[in-house]
Amino acid sequence: MKILIVDDNESIASMLKKFLTIKGYDCTTSQDGRNALDIMMREKFDVVILDLAMPEFTGYDIINELEKSGKIKEQNIIVLTASAITSDQSDSLQKQGVKSCLKKPVTPEILLKVISSCHQIDWFQDS
Repeated sequence: MKILIVDDNESIASMLKKFLTIKGYDCTTSQDGRNALDIMMREKFDVVILDLAMPEFTGYDIINELEKSGKIKEQNIIVLTASAITSDQSDSLQKQGVKSCLKKPVTPEILLKVISSCHQIDWFQDS
């Protein structure tokens, strides 16, 4: 399973990549929102773990651009953020196509469970 990790904090992105690689996932990282969007427009990932609060081009910008291009349905996006998100914001993100919103810090067990459920949702939709 291919996972894209998008987080401007290099330590967090690196830690997630190491952990998920150990668990058998093929991980790519990006610390820049525009770069991440370019990657997502070119490649299909089974899951995208996306930080919302990034400088210059945020996770919200990525979601909005993917929605405009119609490519948001091609990605299983899990928002992973330290920012406060209201239930209305979470609902709005999910209406746009985000599969799940998680708050940092998240336990490894919960992250793996959400990744697994996103992939299963995608698998059932494709069949």
